[in-house]
This record gives sequence, C-alpha cells and structure tokens, in this order.
Amino acid sequence: MIRNTIALVLLSTMASYAQFRPIQHSDRYHAEVDVVDMTDDEVSVTVVPPVQNENVATFAMPKIIPGTYDISDFGRFIKNFHAYDSYGNELEVEHTDVNRWVIQNAKSLYRITYDAIDTQEEYDKGIFLPGGTAISDSACMMNLFGFVGFMEGQDDMPFELEVKKFPGLNATTALDIMDQQDKRDKFYAQDYFELHDRPILYSTQANASVMVAGAEVMVGTYSPSGALVSEDILDEIMPVFTATRDYLGGTLPTDRYVVLVWGKQLSEFARDGSAGALEHFTSTTLVWPDMRGQEEGIRHVTAHEFFHIITPLNIHSEHIHSYDFMNPQMSKHLWFYEGVTEYNSLIAQVRGGIMSESEFMNEMVGKMNAADNYDEHIPMTLRSEHALDIFADQYGDVYQKGALIGMALDMHLRKETNGEEGLVDLLIKLKDMYGPDTFFVDNNFFDIIVDHTPAGTEEFLYNYIAGTHPLPFEELFDAMGYSYMESVPEYEVRRPDWSTSFISSRSRYYFVSRVDNSDPFTAEFGLQNGDYIKRWNGERVRQGELAEVLNEWAENATIGGEVTIEIERDGEELELSSTVTLEVNEERHILNKDENPTAEELRLLAQWLNL
Repeated sequence: MIRNTIALVLLSTMASYAQFRPIQHSDRYHAEVDVVDMTDDEVSVTVVPPVQNENVATFAMPKIIPGTYDISDFGRFIKNFHAYDSYGNELEVEHTDVNRWVIQNAKSLYRITYDAIDTQEEYDKGIFLPGGTAISDSACMMNLFGFVGFMEGQDDMPFELEVKKFPGLNATTALDIMDQQDKRDKFYAQDYFELHDRPILYSTQANASVMVAGAEVMVGTYSPSGALVSEDILDEIMPVFTATRDYLGGTLPTDRYVVLVWGKQLSEFARDGSAGALEHFTSTTLVWPDMRGQEEGIRHVTAHEFFHIITPLNIHSEHIHSYDFMNPQMSKHLWFYEGVTEYNSLIAQVRGGIMSESEFMNEMVGKMNAADNYDEHIPMTLRSEHALDIFADQYGDVYQKGALIGMALDMHLRKETNGEEGLVDLLIKLKDMYGPDTFFVDNNFFDIIVDHTPAGTEEFLYNYIAGTHPLPFEELFDAMGYSYMESVPEYEVRRPDWSTSFISSRSRYYFVSRVDNSDPFTAEFGLQNGDYIKRWNGERVRQGELAEVLNEWAENATIGGEVTIEIERDGEELELSSTVTLEVNEERHILNKDENPTAEELRLLAQWLNL
C-alpha cells in the first residue's frame, strides 16, 4: 500500500513537472518556432517569457527595425494569439494596438502561442522583401523579428531559441548554435536585439564558408532553380572581404559574417517588390533574382552591407545602442551610417584592386547626378533626424549625397594631412574608442570628429552636412589632378516634341502618335495626331531613317531660318513650317583627369586611391 502511494506521488510530480517543460526562468526567454509544416505560408510559435512580477504585462512585436527607416508593424502578421498559465488555463488578453497584446493575471503567465504569417505572402502590406520573412515548402527565411516578439521592458534578457524542422533542412546563421539535430536546432541570443539582428536561413541547399583574417564568412542560399550556388557566390564576394581587411589595416572587427540569399523568379518581383538587401551587424539578407550570372551584382550589394560592421556595429550613438523597437528616435547621422558605408564599400574595392579608378569616378559622378533629384536645401542632419516623417521622401539621398559627403570628407582629410590620413584612419580611431558595447552621444558627434581630425574639419561638417553649401568638389578634385565643373551649358537645335510610329503594314510613312503643342517650335507646325510624315525639310523619310534625317538637318540648320514638313492628312498633302530655334540644356557634373598633373597631385591621388 505504501509502495503504491509513493508511485502515485511520483507520477503526480512528474506530470506536474511536465507542465513546466520547458522550465520557465526569471532571467531569460525560451522560444520555439515550428517549420516542419510550412505549406500554409505560416509557422507556429511558442514563447515562454521570463517570470512576470506584475499582474498586467504586454507582449509586443516590433513596429520598426534598424536599417529599414520605415514603419513595418510586424504585429499585422500575427494571428491566433493566446496566453496560458502553467496548467493550460487561458489568460485574458486584449489586443490593444497592432503590435501589442496586454495580458491580465500576468504573474501566472507561462506560455504564449500564436501563428506568424509569411510577410512575403502578404505582399500588399509593403514589407521590404529582405526585411521580412519568407516561407516555401523547403525553405524559410527567418528574420526573427517577424516571428518572435518580447515582453515590454524585458527585451534586454537572453533568448533560447528552438526550431523544430524536418530532416535535411540546414540552418545558416550568425547566432550561437547550442545544439543541432535532424529534427531540432537550438540557438542562443544575449538579448532581443541580437535575436533580431542574426537571421536564420533554413534551406535544403548546402552552405559554404571560409576564414578571412580570423573571421568566418559563410553563405547560405535558397534557389528553387538551382541557379544560385553558395560556393559560387562565396568565390565572387571573397575579394570584398580581403579588400576590406586591407582597408581596415589587416583585421576585420567581427568573428563571423553571414550572407543569406533568397532566390525569386523575376515574375514575382513585379508583384512582391524589388530585389535588395538588408544589413544586420553580422549578417546580410538578400532577396535576388533566381537566375545564373548574378554573382557580381550580389558582390556589389554585399560590399555595402558588410561595411555596416564598422557603422553602426562598432561606431553608433545611443539611439542604436538602446534601440526602441516600438518608438525609435532617429539619429542626425544617417549620412554617416548609410552614406559613409556606401562610400567605404566603393573606395575599399578601388584600393583593393577590384574596381578601377575610372569605374570609381563614374560611380561617384552617377551619385552626383542622382543627388540632383533631391532637395539640396535640406541639411543632411535634418533629413536624417526626420527620415520617418516629414523628410521620408528624401531618405534615398543618404546613398547618393551621403556617399558624396564621405568622399569629400576623405579627400579633405587627405589634403589637410598631406596624404598621410584619410577617412579610414578616422573610422579606425572611432572604432577603437567605442566598439560594439559603447556609444557616442548623437548631439556630440561633430565635436568628437573635430577632436580627431585636422584644422578645417569643423567648418566642413557645419557647412556641408549641417548646412547646405554645395560640396567643394572643384577644390578637392583639383588637388588630386582632376578638373571638376558642376555644370556647363549645351546648345542644340530644338527638335519636335512628338512621338512617331512606323507600321509597314499600314503605310509607307511614319505617323504622329503624340504631339506636345506646349512646345512653341512644335506648336508652330500645327501637327495633329495621325499625320503621315513624308518629307522633312525636303528630305524623304523612309522606315528607320527619321532620327538620321533629323540629326543631319540639325547639324546644318540656321537659327531663325525656316524648316518644313510635308505631311499627308486625311488623304490631303500639306506643307507645314516652323522657325528654327535654339535649345539650351545643361550638362551636369563634368569630371576629367588632367593631362599634365603635378607630382604633388599624383602623390595625393595615389595615397587616396592606393594606386
């Protein structure tokens, strides 16, 4: 009888213990994501949060994540949300806003369950593809901020993550791996920021890795067609990592870096959005066309994303160090985080011999022209600070003018130090001062830069970054043996503002399909849609020859003279005329290498570009 009683007590104790599997702790989370069945474009998630000390607690999904500069509201992708105590009793939950669930009797809270929907499937909700989640029958891109949330006020606690999977599904990630088995993987993150920052790609395809300057570089791919291969991509991007190592003085400021590539058919981009990448501190997620010959494009994007190991991983302000996933405060220095990163990704390739001098200059002139499309009267610090609201439409300029600021600052530093120091030397100083675990005060950043750079830098920062003065390219390029002009006028004979077509089965002549009579030269002709063009200024116009006829006429036309068109309209032949006028256009950003640079200019150029 006593023996039976003991057995019953043991069974009761074991059953009670089983209710607490996994064990709930006061100082960490346990999260489970089930990717065994992904056929419905969703995964089931269980979160065992830390023990709660208040009767009311709030579970949250991120409103925004670093690097996107856009509202994401990942709570939109959560359904079937429930909270339970350790005995399986459901607790009262109120869904107070799109990203928050308020849980009553939270001191009894043991387990939260819900389903997370693939953001790629919900393409109409506007999530940038590399900054979301993607699920297929045999792969899963786990940007974990789209699957796993946190208790408000406890995002600084560690996460133990368990992923249930089917055999043959392999994980590629920068997360610390605690255990890997055929049907279950376990990972560790020191807090929610690290969990969000280290995505996992699950795929049946093999990954590839190599060691560079003490850092493991790994590539994982999902390619339905098999066109994207991890080994091929790694071979293509390897020079970026070696060039970055040399640019930074022989070391890489990380022990691992992971590139995760998700392949999509071209037809899917028309529906879902553009290809691209999202940086993480030690990872890059890319959504890319699933076709052969894409390795070079992936290299260019990876070069930019990888340089985020400097900014902001090792050099960042309080706004990133203590990131608020619900109501972030924007930094004034996106020109530094994104613009300088973009510049570094290019200059490191030049200095490493991957990109030629002329290719680099063409890239930078392209950025000058692209920057012309943004408002030059808004300081970069101001548009950075308001990138989420009033200046959201100006955000793209951080990759254009922001990169140009990086180049101009680099040239300024080279010029003022007689070529001995450049932007990279400043970055190394700041990296050594701060690193991943320390931050600078956002409002003091200019003062910090001034303290570590030569005279004249303070004026540069306040004129060209906090101010709206045009960057001093003429002066800077002149010191490097180049001539730069912001613009020069171009004079051309004005041509008709029209659209024409030629359909050989319908007639032997071009016909006018559109005419813009707001243009005085065009309006004077009196052209109409449907007019057939037979002769231009007496010259017969045959199929495929209209542009050639117009070009030959423009070379010899006399300003103020007359030009005629012979047309056919409704079966009647007419001769129309207009007065030849001059059109003045502007060619922007002309950059040429001097034919006879001085020895000093060549020396500065060589020190800048490592020629």
